[in-house]
Amino acid sequence: MTFPSVRPRPPARPLAPGCGAFPGLRIGQDLLRGDRLLLALAAVLSLASAASSLAVPWLAMGVMHALTRHQPVTHPAVDMSVAVLGAAGLQALSGWLLAGVGERAVLRLRRMAMGHLLRLPLRAVRDEGAGSLTARVTSDAAQLRLLIETGFVHLPVALIATAATLTAMVVIDPSLTLVVVGAFGLTGACIAPMTTRMKRLAVAQQRAFGQLAQSLTAHLVALVTVKACRYESEAADKLGHAADAVRSACLPASRLQCLIGPVVGLGQQIAVLAVALAAGQQITHGQLSLAAFSGFFLYLLHLTSPLTVVALGIGHLQAGRTARGRFHDLLTRPAEAEAEAEAEQDTTTAPVLPLPRPDAHAVTFRHVTYRPPQGNPVLDHASFHVPATGLTALVGSSGTGKSTVLTLINRLIQAEHGEIRVLGRSVSKWPLGDLRRCVTYVDQQSTLIEGTISENLRLGLAEPPSDADLLNALETVGLRQTVLRLPQGIDTPLGRVHDLSGGQRQRLAVARALLTDSAILLLDEPDSHLDSISDRLVTRAVDDLAATRCVIVASHRLSTVRRARHIILLTEDGTAVSGSHEHLLAGNSHYRELTTGHAIEADSPLRTPPVDSPHASAPDLIGN
Repeated sequence: MTFPSVRPRPPARPLAPGCGAFPGLRIGQDLLRGDRLLLALAAVLSLASAASSLAVPWLAMGVMHALTRHQPVTHPAVDMSVAVLGAAGLQALSGWLLAGVGERAVLRLRRMAMGHLLRLPLRAVRDEGAGSLTARVTSDAAQLRLLIETGFVHLPVALIATAATLTAMVVIDPSLTLVVVGAFGLTGACIAPMTTRMKRLAVAQQRAFGQLAQSLTAHLVALVTVKACRYESEAADKLGHAADAVRSACLPASRLQCLIGPVVGLGQQIAVLAVALAAGQQITHGQLSLAAFSGFFLYLLHLTSPLTVVALGIGHLQAGRTARGRFHDLLTRPAEAEAEAEAEQDTTTAPVLPLPRPDAHAVTFRHVTYRPPQGNPVLDHASFHVPATGLTALVGSSGTGKSTVLTLINRLIQAEHGEIRVLGRSVSKWPLGDLRRCVTYVDQQSTLIEGTISENLRLGLAEPPSDADLLNALETVGLRQTVLRLPQGIDTPLGRVHDLSGGQRQRLAVARALLTDSAILLLDEPDSHLDSISDRLVTRAVDDLAATRCVIVASHRLSTVRRARHIILLTEDGTAVSGSHEHLLAGNSHYRELTTGHAIEADSPLRTPPVDSPHASAPDLIGN
């Protein structure tokens, strides 16, 4: 038996994606890293564009002044044209730079969020829902781009442009400027409640998007069942209700945003009317020149643009801040405990852990209790041990916790009370990576990743095996020829065009386990979908592994139980009884009921004929 070496913990380093505990979302440090100068340049260019736009009305006054005095207008007209073209060009360049900065920031955010998601405990991910988390990584990230662009560039530049425009108007005529401020002040009083409400609406929107994504994901995952049960109409109705909830959440925000532009425009019209009346009196009495009035009027028209950006920008800022809060909540959720410890421990203070004892039991449970969320205990002070080598069968009625035991050993979930030891060391003392290199787990669904056959076989292996080793493992479980008949052989992608049957998935998962050097193998119902031929191949492979390692199999098959050196019976009250098949058969009534009542099946769930029968099942084929 081999054991992974226990390496010293790495030194403490700045937290980054994948390092366990994360201090939250820091936009400047995490999202804009390496792009701060480009962001500053985009802001400067946008400010220069605003300055050029502000110069246009002032230059227009020069044109008007030249016209009224019958002077040449070529020079001031050229200057005004240069200012107009410069403003447009600078704004385009600023937007081009800002788009690149924004997309790179979103990319960093999504990588950070996805890396952290994959390191969260299983319970945290299941509580939130895969669809809801997917929506957070997709739509919420886009909202955060608005926060960066609006908060760092658009809104500050619009505020500066508004102040500069009002300053220019004051220089031309202070009294008319007061009229304008009064008119737009009424507009601001109307818009302020709208922007306050935008934040609450943004929260409702993002929650509704998450629920729709979660519902759609769940129905697509169960699409085979949906079609087989003719549930399409009912499923479409459910999804329609979720989509209607999104509409109900989005509609008020969309209406508010549609109102902001007209309200600002109404303020402009009121200001124009008031300025026209007041300026007319001043022009009549010779207190205001026609050139000054034209410049003031152009500034008044120009003022609408930055004010609209400010009004809409505050709404975008509220939505972006809500998205930031959701990401902050996600990124501050603790990852699996060992990831936190590895990130926080320093090599000078971390204790040196002893190597696992070769003479220890492979697995020991001492008074272990596990209770699922809002449920009764599945295990209640269960105690047992598993020998270091040989086949151990884990049996019991459905729901007694067989899968729970396997996931507790691999620390995919945490026990509420008690102690679990692997190779003589408490699982809480194992470095998580070393524990999972030492313990290979094949879940009940024989889950595969969306990737090629070779990628699935090489999962988690420190030294990737050669193609010949992969084919040998496939040969052991009877899949070699089936895989070689595929267009790309072991490089065939799985999960979309090509997929595997249930039995083939189980055999591929067992082949993956054959390629590991783990001291302990955990197999959850590895033969539930196998025909008789495949079952014999997998049985032989498991027996070969059990000759030198600890193999724990959760199974309902009596043939598997009879082959086991050691049997652990999980009872309805959450406790455990262990012994050999003969010992339990003679001394435990519940075990006798399981075996004689066929809760543990003598053959496969579908009793397949013998191998030499003419009606024996042929191996499943990978279909398109």
